[in-house]
Amino acid sequence: MNLHRLARLALLAMAMMWLSGPSAQAMTMLRSNDTLILYGKVEADDAQRFRRNLSGGEVHNVVLTESPGGDLNAAYVIAQLIKGRKINTAVQGNCFSSCAIMFMAGTERRMLASKDLARTRLGFHGPHNKETREVSTEAIPKLREWLLKATDGKFPEELLDQAMYIKRASDMMLFYYPGAGKKKANIRFCTEGTLANPRKCETIEGHDIVSVGILTTAELLKVEDLEPQAATPADKESEGETR
Repeated sequence: MNLHRLARLALLAMAMMWLSGPSAQAMTMLRSNDTLILYGKVEADDAQRFRRNLSGGEVHNVVLTESPGGDLNAAYVIAQLIKGRKINTAVQGNCFSSCAIMFMAGTERRMLASKDLARTRLGFHGPHNKETREVSTEAIPKLREWLLKATDGKFPEELLDQAMYIKRASDMMLFYYPGAGKKKANIRFCTEGTLANPRKCETIEGHDIVSVGILTTAELLKVEDLEPQAATPADKESEGETR
């Protein structure tokens, strides 16, 4: 898959979301060879749709892009499927809340090398009720423990508690790629009303997205690396011709 193809897929995903309008009931899921690209809000039915996509052939990479989060239960199921099959994850653009949970299930977790790297960010916060927007304190321990395990205990507990025990549903801890866009601080805690303008958020020093275990490596994932390396039976039958 080349850069132009990925761009076309991303544009197609956005176009499908725009055309479907506010009544959209599912993430956009696109397959390119052994890569699944997920775009948009996580809905309850997406777990089953993701499972069906996995049955369509081996998946090595899941790329998450421009998702505000959504249904927590669906995210947990998708995360378990990603983890169980040892699939790698990558992110481009915004990936918040439930989207970030799915990202954290990847065996290897990287950011995608692109011109949008400076605005690529993962957002973590405590769970809340979708309808009432009330913070669900009883659901925090499960998510907190899940993130500690996913990061092999690297996520500092005081930092994790700040992200989990929020006062409002829109409070969120953001993680950027170190040095992207010449940012002085690549971890920021945003309270209600500041998410759209991260410069007004609290900056957190002394840690970065790699040291806390969110990314497994600082090495960026290049688009050309998403192309399968092993020859398929069809490749062999055509005597090495590429598709």
